[in-house]
Amino acid sequence: MTAPTFVCKYVLPFAAAWALCLPATCATLDLGGIKVEDSLAIYNNTLVLNGAGLVSNGKAPSYVVQIYAKQKFKSLDELCAIPGPKRLVLTAVKEVDTAPIVKLFNRSVDDVAGRTDRAKLIPGLMGIGDVFKANRTLKAGEVMSLDWVPVSGLVMYIGGKLQGQPYREIELFKAAMGIWMGDAPADSKVKDALLGHV
Repeated sequence: MTAPTFVCKYVLPFAAAWALCLPATCATLDLGGIKVEDSLAIYNNTLVLNGAGLVSNGKAPSYVVQIYAKQKFKSLDELCAIPGPKRLVLTAVKEVDTAPIVKLFNRSVDDVAGRTDRAKLIPGLMGIGDVFKANRTLKAGEVMSLDWVPVSGLVMYIGGKLQGQPYREIELFKAAMGIWMGDAPADSKVKDALLGHV
């Protein structure tokens, strides 16, 4: 089964949204009926929204993805260089098949890691693979969070529950972020939105 074509039905970075509504009422965005907060507090840090996008499978909205860090950034490398925690949030608008996400993740690993690096990532890749085997779909409204925690590594939550264990290699976090913000992203317009380019 081939991965479906991901089409950005509607993307809206935070800066553009702010310009379109009154400052007093713009604490959140609404993408496809999903509320997107302009900031969040995790691990004793306040993170700001860099951008958000609504991704569709064909014509039907599929999920909303948003990215938070301690400061604004314009590239994946800049994101990884920012000190402190980061969080990518994916919220299903309808039931989401995670298989295409896994396929894009594996491709992203190849992009960010050489043969030697990939060898050291095998335990983490197996662990992440097990997480998605146990979560083959995300139900409508279900949330998946991918966090980078400096003292722990990549931490995954689905439905508010910790999945697997922390994965310490920064390459795994970068590969996960590369699904949407790498050199060959799922959708270039989503990438632009997440990086604040539009």
